[in-house]
Amino acid sequence: MNKQLIKGTIVGIIAPIAAFVVYVAFFTEDADPLGMYHKIVARDKLSHVMSLSVMINLLIFFMNIKTHRDQGARGVLLATILYGISIAIIKFI
Repeated sequence: MNKQLIKGTIVGIIAPIAAFVVYVAFFTEDADPLGMYHKIVARDKLSHVMSLSVMINLLIFFMNIKTHRDQGARGVLLATILYGISIAIIKFI
């Protein structure tokens, strides 16, 4: 595997989690990301929140394409596909 592919995959996995934490910290009344996660799981909305959090990968993907880092873009795409599979599993199980 290429180093850029691995780096893109790691960034693609971490970025949605970071986006969720930043959103909870700055835009909600309850600034506790772990507490918000538990509320989301209790309301059975985890797949919806994960789907919205993965949208940040779109920005990262196009930034990689624009700067001609195709292997990094492939890694981000791989991470997004893995998120999609996990969202489908959570949604239907």
